[in-house]
Parts: sequence; C-alpha cells; structure tokens
Amino acid sequence: MTAMSPARRSPLTDGRLALVAGLMLLAILGIGLGPTLLREGTRDWIAYDQAADRLAAGTPLYVFTLATPDDEYYLYPPAAAALWGAIGSPEALLALKIVALGAVGVLALVVAPTGSGRQRLAIAGALAVAALIAAPDIHDVILGNVMALYVGAVAISLALPGWRGAVPLGLVCALALKPVIGPYLVWLALRRRGDAARVIAVGLVASTICAAIIGPGRYIEYLIALPRMAVLADLPSGNVGLTAISRELALMAVVVAYVVTIAAALRMDPWRSAAIAIAAGLLAQPTIGFNYAGLLLPAVVALWRADRLSGLIACLVVPLVTVVSPPLAATAIIGLAILQPGGPLRISPAVAVVTGRET
Repeated sequence: MTAMSPARRSPLTDGRLALVAGLMLLAILGIGLGPTLLREGTRDWIAYDQAADRLAAGTPLYVFTLATPDDEYYLYPPAAAALWGAIGSPEALLALKIVALGAVGVLALVVAPTGSGRQRLAIAGALAVAALIAAPDIHDVILGNVMALYVGAVAISLALPGWRGAVPLGLVCALALKPVIGPYLVWLALRRRGDAARVIAVGLVASTICAAIIGPGRYIEYLIALPRMAVLADLPSGNVGLTAISRELALMAVVVAYVVTIAAALRMDPWRSAAIAIAAGLLAQPTIGFNYAGLLLPAVVALWRADRLSGLIACLVVPLVTVVSPPLAATAIIGLAILQPGGPLRISPAVAVVTGRET
C-alpha cells in the first residue's frame, strides 16, 4: 500500500501519534517492569559456554537427562557452540545484540519510503530507540538469549530485499534456528522467492563451512537430538508458551499460524501479510519466553505501513497485551491485519480463504 495522500493525512494516521504513543508506552512499561526483569536469574550464555566445552572435549553436545543436573540445555545447531568457543563472550554477545536492536531503524526505509533525509533519520532513530527500550528486548539482553538478533535480522530482511537483507537472517538461522522464524520464512518463499533462496543459501553455506571445521558428525548429532528438544514443553517454570496451557492447544496454534500465513501471503498485500507472518511466529513457537515478543515490533511496523489506523491501534494495544501474554499480543496483530479497521468494511481475502466466503 502506498503512502496516504495529503488530503487523508491527519495526526491520527500520519505516524506522529503512533511513534509518540508507542515510544511512551514502551518507556513506561520498560521502567515499570525493569525491577522484575532485573531479577531474572537465568543466563543463557552458560549453556553456550558448556556446549563449547563439550564440543572441544568431544563429548555429546546435547544433554536431556537428569543425570547431569548441572548441565544447561543447549538447543541450537553446532555452529553456535563452535563460534562461542572461538570468539564468544557475554560482552561480545551484548554488543552484538545492541547493534542488532539498533538495526531495527532500517525499517524507516519501509515506513518512510519518501521524505527528507532528516525525516527518515528521525524515524530510524525512533524505531531503534523503541527496540532498545522495549521490555521484551531488555529481558533478552539480561537473559543472554538470541532473540534480539532475530529482531534485527527480521527487520533488515523485511526492509532490504536482496543479499543485504538475506545474509543477516541466514547467519542467525545457521547459528540459532528456532521454530519462531518458520512462518516468516514461508512468507518469504511465497512473496519474495529469491530472498528465501538467499536466506537458505547463506544458512547452508555457513553450516557447511562449520561442518567442515568441526566434523559433519556434530550435525548428525543435532538432527538426532531435534525431537528430544521438545523437553522444553515439560519445564515447570519459565514457559509462558501455549504448551503451558495445553499441548493440544499449542499444536492447534502451530497449524493456525501456518494456515493464516500462507493464506495471507497468497491473498493480501505484502506489508499486511508480512505482519501476519512475523506475528504468527509466536504461535508457531509453542514454548516461548517474554523475550520472544520483541519480534512484534517489526510486525507492528509492517502493519502500520499497510494500514495507518490498524498500526496506530497496534501501537497502543500490543505493548500492553504483551505483558499479559505474548501469544495473545501476536493474535491481536493478526486480527487487526485481517479485520482491516482502517480500510473499507468488507471481508478480508484471507478470511475468505479460511471461511469459504467470497468478498
């Protein structure tokens, strides 16, 4: 969807209110939740350290047994353990995550495809600040997980078609592949096939190079261990995904995530369908933490690009709902994209696909 004509511009839909309201809400929530987030006791880089040590020692990389209670679960491809063993450190990870969150500013190319350099720079700065102060991203920085890298990689991929957008996402997938990225990769395959091929190519090349260095057997070990990674569904705490409610509900959500993503990619405009695909990732990841919700920022930006009123509502609603439930916040974005409150009152093509009703 192109930018609104001057005749239709208003403070409600030209982006100023959305940016100001969104930044204020994120700042308030970040300050309010700060003491709670700082009490996070888990440090995921301990798992990376242990995995790197096991890799160097030639012992099994993936442990899922109570016989080793001091071992942390390591759930990523071998490349992450190899890279961490070579140059990894908590300080380096922190610096990389700050850069990744700042890279969300490239979405200014999506939000403001035209305009003065000063305007685009202001929007880029605002989006970078939004990513850096968002409570889920603060939690990810404290936790030491990799979701901030996904936030930046998805934002760059969305804004920059071609190799510039594909390389960061491909590298992140090679290092820390997660189910959360599945719907977005499907959207890429349906809407920007060349970019999907580039992401896959980058991931395969990076993995091949790593396998040549540490041995292909480690990747066979990873493939064998994949089904056992469902152990996260049984964790007694720290799991706010849908598996905490019901495994059946989580499985249904995964199916819905991909059905809605495919329907939207085939029948809706690119930005609205991109918002749905990114948000659907939080439904496709049955076991998630609060830090996964950082991905909703690129989704909200894509929704605003497609529909100013929908984006404004998302800026006001999504940060608050995220505190209650990240999957519920993702569902809110999907609902706003389908219902199109900023457009004419009609059945969305995506709804028509699912319900069989014609527009």
